[in-house]
Amino acid sequence: MNETMEILISGFDEQLTAMYAEKEQLENALGISSADDIILMVRSLEEQLNALYADAG
Repeated sequence: MNETMEILISGFDEQLTAMYAEKEQLENALGISSADDIILMVRSLEEQLNALYADAG
């Protein structure tokens, strides 16, 4: 394997390791780690907050 390929593979490996670390951090902090579930959670929280403000106003 030539040096360019080794550098490329090393970069991919670092990115993959970082991605799994972020996924684990999300799972530990929020109990979920999929992008779809996080988006749903944020949208639900936004709706709840908007409802709270509407009731208070």
